[in-house]
Amino acid sequence: MAIFCQNCGKQYGDDARFCSVCGAQLYAPVAQPVYSVPTRLIRPRSGRMIAGVCQGLANNYAWDVVWVRVITVLLAVFGGGSGVLAYVIFWIVMPEEQLVFPPVTPWTSSSGS
Repeated sequence: MAIFCQNCGKQYGDDARFCSVCGAQLYAPVAQPVYSVPTRLIRPRSGRMIAGVCQGLANNYAWDVVWVRVITVLLAVFGGGSGVLAYVIFWIVMPEEQLVFPPVTPWTSSSGS
């Protein structure tokens, strides 16, 4: 992978530390992590059916919510109730999304009484 001088733009190999043209220190590009911000499981207020557990899991892991709901129903029916138990536990553990209200502006009277 090539490194470029930020002052003059000359290209160097990976092992170069200083630019031979302008003498500036070269910095290797830093690899960005896949998840730069840790995500938190929340139950969203929009798009939910019962409590928002499946929608929250789908949003957090970028899954299709339909598949999460189908797997939950299959576990509830054929898993001996494990799907219902997992849903109730997630319902208790996952916090609900906070309400966001618009900023309040003070009311002023337009009449000059």
